[in-house]
Amino acid sequence: MNADRPYRHWVVIVGAAFGGLFAAKALRRHPVGITVIDRTTHHLFQPLLYQVATGILAEGEIAPKIRMILKDQHNVAVRLGDVIDIALDGHTGTAANLPVLG
Repeated sequence: MNADRPYRHWVVIVGAAFGGLFAAKALRRHPVGITVIDRTTHHLFQPLLYQVATGILAEGEIAPKIRMILKDQHNVAVRLGDVIDIALDGHTGTAANLPVLG
């Protein structure tokens, strides 16, 4: 293992909606590295949009930053980007625009 990638196994989660976040949190105590790739920097809880529109809630209350949700999980890297190809047979994927979010 090298210092840049200390985990033997690496999991890539495409999307940080409820399923993606649940999967990342379920792997919290497992010896795997995790990369979460999403198109946005936040997790939007859409059922509360009407409360933002009426001024009851602030935007940040229904759309927390993905990196803040996973901030205490040290085996996760969050990236902003679009997954454009997945090759299951080769265990590889291609993504565009992947700056590190934290």
